[in-house]
Amino acid sequence: MLVSRIRTSLDYEVFSASEFFLNMLVSKKSQLILQESLNVDYIDRNGDKTPVNFQKNMDAVGGRFSSFSVEEGKVCVDYTVSVVTNNAGRPLEAAIYSIGRLPRKTIPCLRPSRYCESDMLSAQVQSLFCAQGDGIVLVESIIDWIQENIQYEVGCSDPTTSAGDVFERRKGVCRDFAHLAITFCRALNIPARFCVGYVFFEEPPQDFHAIFEVYLGGRWIKFDPTRLASPDNLVVIARGNDAKDTPFATIFGNIKPTRMRINIEQEDPYSDFCVKAGDEQAAIIGS
Repeated sequence: MLVSRIRTSLDYEVFSASEFFLNMLVSKKSQLILQESLNVDYIDRNGDKTPVNFQKNMDAVGGRFSSFSVEEGKVCVDYTVSVVTNNAGRPLEAAIYSIGRLPRKTIPCLRPSRYCESDMLSAQVQSLFCAQGDGIVLVESIIDWIQENIQYEVGCSDPTTSAGDVFERRKGVCRDFAHLAITFCRALNIPARFCVGYVFFEEPPQDFHAIFEVYLGGRWIKFDPTRLASPDNLVVIARGNDAKDTPFATIFGNIKPTRMRINIEQEDPYSDFCVKAGDEQAAIIGS
């Protein structure tokens, strides 16, 4: 069992009337929320602060998000949550299921998607790997290849970067690593999906984190292709075919993000595990 205490603060400069859709609330699926608070403040050009009314919604794939409208000025979003998750870990072995044995709900996770062009990379992937033997061993060998061939470099990609781009350029960040791993798995006829959430890691500075899940042995199993953190410690925000389904912010209007701060404390009350990322890891955007 893992207890996580998370605080996320986002600041925006707003230059015209804008609509915000923020996908930063933790999922209630298989996670117990002990306490949760979301506050949105609007600061006008005179410096006067007023609370913003918002709505909590759920998207088509089960992700929870908040939405609100603001005029020109500044917006400060503050979200805190305490949540209990199961970090019992994964099995030592897990079988690769044949297509005929897979549950129908996993089939969409075999198809190419916006950022995971498994059809385009199929020949290259199948020249590198063979979908035989134990599934855990195969997925870890995929991650080994990514670790050996793809450089983790903050700022090297953008919202349009796909797995094909990462395969060609040989560098990326956590979402790019996850997209590439998903693409490799799907090219080998193994269902895989994108997963984003909160987890503590030492470096780079604390941020939202992307990993992937693979359907093996009759269950979804988490893997982190960056190996920055234990995947079972991730507090899930949302899942989807790729990042298209799980953007943490969709904003319609003329805005500029100015600051993001994510503080995470995680501890297992039944072990010595306890970590904390503090305010010193706040990111000042554009500085």
